[in-house]
Amino acid sequence: MSLIDIFALLSGIAAVLTASLVAFHPNILYAAVALTFSLMSVAGLYAVLGADFVAAAQLIIYVGGIIVVILFAIMMSENIYRTRFLDNARKILLPLGIGSVLFVLLVKLIAKAAVSIPVVKDPIRVPVSGPIGEAFIHQYALPFEYVSLVLLIGLIGAVVIARPNYHEKPERGGE
Repeated sequence: MSLIDIFALLSGIAAVLTASLVAFHPNILYAAVALTFSLMSVAGLYAVLGADFVAAAQLIIYVGGIIVVILFAIMMSENIYRTRFLDNARKILLPLGIGSVLFVLLVKLIAKAAVSIPVVKDPIRVPVSGPIGEAFIHQYALPFEYVSLVLLIGLIGAVVIARPNYHEKPERGGE
């Protein structure tokens, strides 16, 4: 096994473990921190696959932007520690059962499929960020800016939702 294979294996294991923490941790703040590490692990997998631009976008957009918005909304929310993310075990049993059945069916389906994947000893890794960057500047400039505006509106919406008493006028004492 080469060093890249070991890194890919560790990134995959870290992504699965932290994603399970996101799904099952009772504290929403810890789940958001686990989501950060899960997204960073996925960026590592993209980097191993040679998708350098997608890995950088994963880090900048998701880890750098979306997680900050999620943590900002969590920190500004009132009563975040009064209720638990998972109130009781009944909410876990049905999804766990359905997920387990689907997992077993997928494993059986993969075992039946006799697909031979050719293994390349030393694959050539060619960065693809140059053509993607040029497409963002020329062909997809308008949609790229549109997405940035949608993210900005989402951030403003998160602030408005996190502050429920924003529109109420404060009461003046003594009048």
